[in-house]
Amino acid sequence: MQEYSFELPFPSRVSQAMESAALHHFRWVQEHGLLSQESLPEYRRWNVPEVAARFWPHAGGVDLELGVDIAGWFILFDDQFDGPLGVEPHRVARIVQELIDVVYARPGAVPAVPNKSLTPAASGLISLWSRQVRGMSAAWQQRSTRNWEDFLNAYTSESINRQSGIIPDVSTYLSLRHKAGLENVLIDYAERIGHYEVPDALFALPEIQEMHNATVQVVNIVQDVFSVAKEEARGDCHNLVLVLQHHRNYSRGEALAEARSIVRGHTDEFLRLKARLPALFDAAALPPRDRGIAYVFVDDLQAQMKGCHDWCRSSSRYSRVIRARPDEPTYLEEMRLEGLGR
Repeated sequence: MQEYSFELPFPSRVSQAMESAALHHFRWVQEHGLLSQESLPEYRRWNVPEVAARFWPHAGGVDLELGVDIAGWFILFDDQFDGPLGVEPHRVARIVQELIDVVYARPGAVPAVPNKSLTPAASGLISLWSRQVRGMSAAWQQRSTRNWEDFLNAYTSESINRQSGIIPDVSTYLSLRHKAGLENVLIDYAERIGHYEVPDALFALPEIQEMHNATVQVVNIVQDVFSVAKEEARGDCHNLVLVLQHHRNYSRGEALAEARSIVRGHTDEFLRLKARLPALFDAAALPPRDRGIAYVFVDDLQAQMKGCHDWCRSSSRYSRVIRARPDEPTYLEEMRLEGLGR
């Protein structure tokens, strides 16, 4: 277990359906070529199903299976950029464009891939996207498509920074990190897995937007703190702790304390806004059904903040310090991300 922790004022909860979802997930990653049988024992020790069970503690069945699959897909895909690929922007741009094409295509459709076979990442995303949009409105699908596109394009932006030796300042980094962490997509998943949609007018309320953004920042900063050894070992600047040390000349302890302070500011503001919601809804004469949806959504945001923290503290993915040269990959195994024949 990691020694560092945050005091997040939210309850810890875990879905009781985690074990059955895990059985599905370990088959799924192999069926789509995301992981081989040989790497499965180490991957099991990362306990990826737990992060989904904490993010969506009320989910079960096929809904939780979807949550576990997106968590695993992201982790396995994201690790591929920890090696030499992460400093090759032109290759990265080609890879992510194939995946962007998936979320802009008809759900379940296979993108046009002449002269090459579908990659495991694309195959997995087709499975995820077709299940993610099931039963959701066109407007919701468009919102999530934009979040997917922003997330995927961030890989190219990060690779440009690495290749150019650019260490973004704190504000620039947090803006990029807001897109790069997948959390916007995972918040969309809360609606899909919970079988509800936040009405557009409610979603657009400044208070709801601020709570949404606070959740994204908290999840991203918590992950940065727990993964700082991993990024530092590879010489990767994309971590808030390292950015604070570089641009503000902080010691490691000072940077960690600042990260903790930023998170505390976001959670304090989240709770302040949450306390204002009843009066806000009264003033807007919000219908009871919409109020109920709003409170479910807020509860899901809390679960994701706390769930991320609790999983990061316990997963061996973060508890082991990876010592590798910047040119050495740290993934479990290399995934084919480009089609055959390139």
